[in-house]
Amino acid sequence: MDTKNTILGIFFIAAGMIILFVQSKTMEEAQQLSGMAEVQNENKIEGEVFSEGNSEIATNDFTEVFEVAEADSGFSDELGSTVQEASTTFSISNEFIEVKLTNAGAAIQEIRFLKAKRGEPDSFVFNQHGQVPSLALSFENNGRLKLLNVLYQVERQNEDRIDFIHKSEDGLVVRRSFALNESSEEPYLIKHSSTIRNDSEQDLKFKNLYLNLGAVFPLNEKEFEHFLTVGAFDGKKTKFTPINKVNDSRALTATNFGDLNNGLIQEGRFDWVSIQNQYYVGLLSSSISAKRVQVLPVYNENEQELGITSNVAFSFDTIASKDSRSLETEFYVGPKEFKRLQGLGNYQDKVMQFGWFGFFSKLLLYFMSLIHSFVPNWGWSIVIMTIIIKLVFWPLTGKAAESQKGMAKIQAPMAELKKKYEKNPQKLQQETMKLFREHGVNPLAGCFPVLIQMPIFLGLFYMLRTAAELRYESFLWVADLSQADTIAVVAGFPINLFPILMGVTMFYQMQIMPVSPTADPLQQKIFKFMPFIFLVFLYNFSSGLVIYWTTQNILTIIQQKMIHSKKEPIEVDDNRVQNAQSINAKVSTTKKKSRN
Repeated sequence: MDTKNTILGIFFIAAGMIILFVQSKTMEEAQQLSGMAEVQNENKIEGEVFSEGNSEIATNDFTEVFEVAEADSGFSDELGSTVQEASTTFSISNEFIEVKLTNAGAAIQEIRFLKAKRGEPDSFVFNQHGQVPSLALSFENNGRLKLLNVLYQVERQNEDRIDFIHKSEDGLVVRRSFALNESSEEPYLIKHSSTIRNDSEQDLKFKNLYLNLGAVFPLNEKEFEHFLTVGAFDGKKTKFTPINKVNDSRALTATNFGDLNNGLIQEGRFDWVSIQNQYYVGLLSSSISAKRVQVLPVYNENEQELGITSNVAFSFDTIASKDSRSLETEFYVGPKEFKRLQGLGNYQDKVMQFGWFGFFSKLLLYFMSLIHSFVPNWGWSIVIMTIIIKLVFWPLTGKAAESQKGMAKIQAPMAELKKKYEKNPQKLQQETMKLFREHGVNPLAGCFPVLIQMPIFLGLFYMLRTAAELRYESFLWVADLSQADTIAVVAGFPINLFPILMGVTMFYQMQIMPVSPTADPLQQKIFKFMPFIFLVFLYNFSSGLVIYWTTQNILTIIQQKMIHSKKEPIEVDDNRVQNAQSINAKVSTTKKKSRN
């Protein structure tokens, strides 16, 4: 394959990576949003305005059932400090997660992962420092959300299940249940149900029932914005909204929870909704389709770090007198492990965001996991997988290298043609093609091997960048394959060894690659700068991805060295052979005559 086609192949790969970041900034830039101005939004008033002093339910509005004295309301636009101070925390757990719940609103305060760090608790805690408990109930009234922040009683509790109940004076009973999945195969699954019973004498109506998914924050300061997203699946396609798409919105705090005019609103029917960072996801699915999703930035409790949150609406309509309605959901909160997510069904594995090359990403992840079952180290699994992939494509890449070598042989004749037909491009093209035919060189012969490998390269890229299996896994000097392998920090700049090795091996690979006689100076400059471009792109990426790329470079260097070391067949001039044969024949005849 000539240099031009090699450049095109590598450039296509680089272009695929550029697209990933063209709309994103680093999380350091996202955190600068902490100084953004608050957007003042006017509230939209919908429905009739009721009188707080009216003891009768004049409009049959569900929210009016809870209209009591202001101090005891618990039904507000914000988290009531009085209720929070009087709240109690409860826990349910299994081998893998511990779920802490509060009876203020009967919702999830935080979730800890007990075995994610090589059998030890992970430093990441779901909804830690979140402004609103996860799966907190709220209702829409007059264009605002009202958080049902009353104190619940515990009706029943054991190790893996807890039931809450709240009874109002107006005849409304709310029961909430949280249970860990009984199956050991899905220990990260939380089954939730909320039942609202109307024991009053008349029907009650309200607009929507909302669940807050909680909040996720970046796992580290170098995490890119496109990893911090809210996703929704409508039965056909998924849509992921990264945090930078809502950076004009006012960040959620404990005092502005109810503003429905704030944030990005998605309307539709959604089978599931997710909230995630690079390696963890909270994924809510229900038999009742969600009808709208609100996406909001959120500050931690110290308002120093920016994360993302979401309110999800379900249609509840009217509850007749002496009747009840229920909402049942499954809430997966755990690592983004493809096999687990696929086991949930209903395309919930799409939260992996493998992109256009999802088929290859899934295939390669299965392959890497299979290798890991025999070689229990994810770093060596990546190396072995890279070697096997290289061997599979060895004949194709070998053909490309042979084509490069053939193109290098005709540099001198090509230079003569360029000089001779400098002012006649059409003639130059004709003579160039003639030269290719005479030497049996096909300038496009190496292009196909590069193009056919592109889905593999990009599939690996998408797979390795979010594979939770790599988190906290060590390899050689790397402490965590999901992070950059920083070995030192000099003047505030991290020294990441594997990206440097990748850049060096790629630079050397480019040096030993023959330069095509058809390559112009601009192409050669791009060719020289390619290692630097890749070094910049991948410098802070996960070590697992850079290990793959470095191994790939080393194997390519070995292949090129093997091809270049092959002895070329000696080209024999037919005229010289004929002359030599003629001379030998004459000498033989002369010898025979002398003998006679």
